[in-house]
Amino acid sequence: MDTLSYATLEKIGYEGYVLPKDAPEKVLQFGEGNFLRAFVDRYFDLANEATGWNGKIVMVQPIDGAYGFADGINDQDCLYTVLMRGKQDGVEMDEARLVSSCSRCINPYRPDDYRALMEVAVSDDLEIIVSNTTEAGIAYDPSCQPTDEPPASFPAKLAQVLHARWAAGKPGVIVLSCELIDNNGAELLRIVRQHVADWGWEDAFDAWLTQDCTFCTTLVDTIVPGRIRDAAEAAQVAERLGYDDPFLAVREPFQMWGIQGDDALAQKLPFIQAELPGAFVTPDVTPYKKRKVRILNGAHTGFVPGAWLAGFDIVRDCMHDDVVRGFMNRLLEQEVIPTLSAELDEADLRAFAAAVQDRFDNPFIDHQLLSICLNSTAKWRARDLPTLLDYVEKTGELPRCLTVSLAALIAFYTTGFEGRDDDGLHLRRADGTAYTAQDDAWVLDFYAERAGMADGELVGEVLGCEQMWGQDLRAVAGLEEAVAAALATIRADGAKAAFASAQ
Repeated sequence: MDTLSYATLEKIGYEGYVLPKDAPEKVLQFGEGNFLRAFVDRYFDLANEATGWNGKIVMVQPIDGAYGFADGINDQDCLYTVLMRGKQDGVEMDEARLVSSCSRCINPYRPDDYRALMEVAVSDDLEIIVSNTTEAGIAYDPSCQPTDEPPASFPAKLAQVLHARWAAGKPGVIVLSCELIDNNGAELLRIVRQHVADWGWEDAFDAWLTQDCTFCTTLVDTIVPGRIRDAAEAAQVAERLGYDDPFLAVREPFQMWGIQGDDALAQKLPFIQAELPGAFVTPDVTPYKKRKVRILNGAHTGFVPGAWLAGFDIVRDCMHDDVVRGFMNRLLEQEVIPTLSAELDEADLRAFAAAVQDRFDNPFIDHQLLSICLNSTAKWRARDLPTLLDYVEKTGELPRCLTVSLAALIAFYTTGFEGRDDDGLHLRRADGTAYTAQDDAWVLDFYAERAGMADGELVGEVLGCEQMWGQDLRAVAGLEEAVAAALATIRADGAKAAFASAQ
């Protein structure tokens, strides 16, 4: 079977949408991973089809290392397939889209490619720069110099690109930072300007950065598992498509791309003009970040440690159990959403929460509960504790589901304790399955040092640990007693019984 390319598409008589190979390169993208290709580049591809924007994306390999990706995807004309697999509105879907929005992939650690990058920087066609270089990508590296070809860090590379553009007298660009850090656009601009100061570059360039360029803070949300790992299944998909595609990427149906900005910005983004689902411009993405953290991430952390103790292994199976699914839905509907409704439309919050069940019930993703439980202490503090405290402040009562969730978290780190090793706490759940709880070393030491302690005393120690929670939770009226009671239920009757009791 032929590998995907423009020639292959012509050979097989492909009749779907394909952007011409010579369309102008309007986007420069730092990052070439599955997320960007399956999410951002698919958005641009859909916008090209819907609006005739006619823009190609130049991908840039952000770090030195393997050269195989750029060469491989260039060999297939930067065409690739995105499989959207999962559930939407309760209906299973498995749809393929050929993405033709990318023109080439540059590896700037090769001299010719570095020169090509700087040529794109001064192009009349360039309008937008996109990035996702992981959370570690937006970081200041003082070792980077203006003469490096290229500098090691992404912000330093971006500073070079924008300086070349300014020096050539070209207009500013829109910068869409998709890294998962707070205020990603503002932080990226801050670091770029730090390089400008360190390198002694012109004040006029610094002014151009802030006045002519638009650095957008964004919030992205979709799950991209990546490639199909089963060879037999991959062969079946290739047969269905009519071509072989080693760069095929799999993602879920849910998508959200919130971009902080105004109406003028919205007019310049083709996927906003196309009114594509999930993409929007808003004056402030902060409430949407809170929605995602407290509903999606909070649901995960809220029920998963207890579900693991109850004998479940993957997320999807939890959604097929009335007790576990009911517990999660009660947590969201009765405890999380009421604490957010003052900031966001309640109907929107409920729609987002309803989508969570579909996302967790994805028949194509075996999301292991133990992988979600990694570093659960910090996750519970960031994702669930704020809801608990807001609920108490708003109602004067304890949220029953979150109280049980906190007890289950304690049980996860203490059930069937067998010892502490370098890799974590060695434990055993009620069905005899051995597991390892992994977290920060001080968290593991905390629980190991209290192994064998009576549960009532243990709950007091945990809630009183300000290093864990940033405060002494024993000050929350009735919480210590309620968590101890829920933990007693888990010990005696199991986590599922505790979930069922939170009604």
